[in-house]
Amino acid sequence: MLILKIKVYIKIFAVAFLCLALTGCAQTKKTEAPETLFIYCGSGLSKPVQEIGEAFEKRTGTEVTFTFGGSAQLAGQILLTRKGNLFIPGDLKDLAPVEEKGLINKKANIVYHIPALAVPKSNPAGIHGLMDLKLPGVKVALGDPKSCTIGKVADTMLQENQIYDDVEKNVVVRTATARELVLYLSTGQVDAAVIWKENIINCKDKIELIPVPELDSFTKIVPAAILTFSEQKEAAEQFLNFLNTEESKEIWNKWGYQTVER
Repeated sequence: MLILKIKVYIKIFAVAFLCLALTGCAQTKKTEAPETLFIYCGSGLSKPVQEIGEAFEKRTGTEVTFTFGGSAQLAGQILLTRKGNLFIPGDLKDLAPVEEKGLINKKANIVYHIPALAVPKSNPAGIHGLMDLKLPGVKVALGDPKSCTIGKVADTMLQENQIYDDVEKNVVVRTATARELVLYLSTGQVDAAVIWKENIINCKDKIELIPVPELDSFTKIVPAAILTFSEQKEAAEQFLNFLNTEESKEIWNKWGYQTVER
């Protein structure tokens, strides 16, 4: 009878030990779950940044989630929600609203944004320079200056050349993002648009660039910044540094961007 009781106790102990072991494994797996970085990024940068994010995940195991949109819209979202890890806008100026509120922990310059005048392939409207944008019947697409950097660049450039009012009469659409401008051009819905040079890397068969010296001085620097309320500070800094590695530079170059040398 004593032996039987001992066997029962041993079985109970074994079951209890197994349950504890399994619970411990579950807790270990839970604590070892990969970190996730939440990154706000200008839509015109989406292709290279997504590819860089995938490379970073493979290297570190840290998951990367992006929200793409107009830089001004994203800045407003950051100020409203006070959530996220990094912000990658289309221009240093778009970082200002967030930086002025003391919400930037660390930042770095990454690549150049180069503006260009673009037309559909074969240039049906015969656009050969900036002044042609004000000719009667020309359909122009521009970015919304309240939403995206390229919109601000286009408006400032037209104002400085004293043709803003004339060109504005020909503007048939204002877009919230740079990528939408490319769509209007590639489908032939407009005759010309001011876009980022690198945006046409995958549609050179549908869009061509017109040399415009007036745009040369409007090249912008794309920064990346860690937000002060980032809870994954170490991972965020790793990603910030990864944006300037040789591996990332190859990706930037593949998508038509010129990197900033530190």
